[in-house]
Amino acid sequence: MKINKISYVIPCYNEAEVLPELYRRLTEVANSYRSYEFEFVLVNDGSVDNSAEILNKLTEKDQKVKVLHFSRNQGHQAAITAGMDFCSGDLVVTIDADLQDPPELVEEMIDRIKQGYDVVHMQRRKRAGETWFKLLSARGFYWLMKYLTHADIIENSGDFRAFTRPVLRALQGFREQHRFMRGLFAMVGFRQTVIKYDRAPRFAGQTQYSLHKMLRLASNAVLSFSSTPLKIIAWLSFLLWFISLVYLAKTLLEHFVLEITVPGWTSIIILMTFYTGIIIFCLSIIGIYIGRIFEQGQRRPLYWLYDVKNINLKDIDSVNQEVKLSNYILDTKHDY
Repeated sequence: MKINKISYVIPCYNEAEVLPELYRRLTEVANSYRSYEFEFVLVNDGSVDNSAEILNKLTEKDQKVKVLHFSRNQGHQAAITAGMDFCSGDLVVTIDADLQDPPELVEEMIDRIKQGYDVVHMQRRKRAGETWFKLLSARGFYWLMKYLTHADIIENSGDFRAFTRPVLRALQGFREQHRFMRGLFAMVGFRQTVIKYDRAPRFAGQTQYSLHKMLRLASNAVLSFSSTPLKIIAWLSFLLWFISLVYLAKTLLEHFVLEITVPGWTSIIILMTFYTGIIIFCLSIIGIYIGRIFEQGQRRPLYWLYDVKNINLKDIDSVNQEVKLSNYILDTKHDY
């Protein structure tokens, strides 16, 4: 595949401390590979610090920097989606802004693409600067994904990857509300490969990915790519039904054969509590699936923009409603 232009897609949320160093390193990469044209598509995911001001200043000094401003925080996966919708490169590299993933590894990515691969996943060999809880929860997450979903997700691989334009076009057709990009890349197919690397500590600031966000991402991963929880409910109902039959047989035997009559208030209360808890738990899982169907059926846009820098929305070749809506919003904004 011939590569003329490389796009870095970078979601940003409260990364004011990191952005100057990020820009410096991206510029060094671009200067090192002058045979390629570069663009840096940074998505401001509703930051509440001065990230927006820093990004706007970068666009004034460098036309390679292109910025999308969300009107509110829409989440990491939506920000990646927006950057993919508006980038124009033959090769797209998605990477986080915190510099834990080195942008300089693009050379190895290009080599794999030239070998005929379409998707290059970057797999973490070491994860410096992360707590034991984060490492343990990550291991548990990938174990859960392995046994509950059919998606062949690369273990210890985040959203740092490179892929070609045809893969981008295919992914733009996936517009589900509860997005898990790692699962989508596993589902989309094409020729895929893995490069291992050592992940660095965060350059500055604090992570914006809270425990709540990690749990939400994990639930999206499981519920979006598997119906296994519903199957577990079915098997659990059969198991409990069998246990209840055994208990019924035991009770009849004691009453009619052994002539033992036990009041059994304790056992009744325990069983009622146990079965009621199981029923409520199963109903909650079913309710979550139904709720996701409801939210997807509303067909709300994944994101919308209130401003862009160094991007002409008229030039974006996309049929997705988010691009059309953002174009309409900005047209209206320019009228005032």
